[in-house]
Amino acid sequence: MIAEENSAAANNTVNTTTQAADDKAKLTVGGFIFSSPEDAELARNELTKIEYLEKKMNYHMPENILVVYNKVLESKMLKTPLGIEYMHRMQAMMRKGGIDKERIAPIPVYTNFTAKGSGDLAEGIAKQRIERRLKKEKTESAKLKSLFHGALIACLFLSVLIGAMFYITLKSDNPNILNYENVILDRYATWEQELNERERIIREKERAFE
Repeated sequence: MIAEENSAAANNTVNTTTQAADDKAKLTVGGFIFSSPEDAELARNELTKIEYLEKKMNYHMPENILVVYNKVLESKMLKTPLGIEYMHRMQAMMRKGGIDKERIAPIPVYTNFTAKGSGDLAEGIAKQRIERRLKKEKTESAKLKSLFHGALIACLFLSVLIGAMFYITLKSDNPNILNYENVILDRYATWEQELNERERIIREKERAFE
């Protein structure tokens, strides 16, 4: 009788340990353990988006990285430690590529680590800073485009051939100094649409197995 009780107790201990290990595994994503299944699922979705961006991004063009980085901040598509870590790597790549650190907006952290309610204030301040930097970027881009159009008009008077070459450059689908921002933004929109579609399909499959 005592032996049977000891055996049952040992089995219960093994089952409890196994269950705890399973729960820990479900909450662990990319080397981070999260406090809830919902947060872990959000991190898995972000990991899928990061892997997708890494396949599509051209890390040899720092200006392209900056455009995508600003769009990621604006859309708040990366919030978990995995996303923050990836954006921090993007910052390092931009600085290494020669982007002025003043042009690189800081990464907002949405988690409140101290007093309750201070997170909302921090998020608001970070959002205002990002919006100001994005507005400055758009203003500078508009000035560059205006200067370019003036130079193009002057060149047209010198040679029809030069005018044709500039026309071809402006109409090109490949990123260049004249249209890189619009092209990259269009590509980013396509990537984001594909990511959302993938996420929808994954969720439908998960519901089917539940």
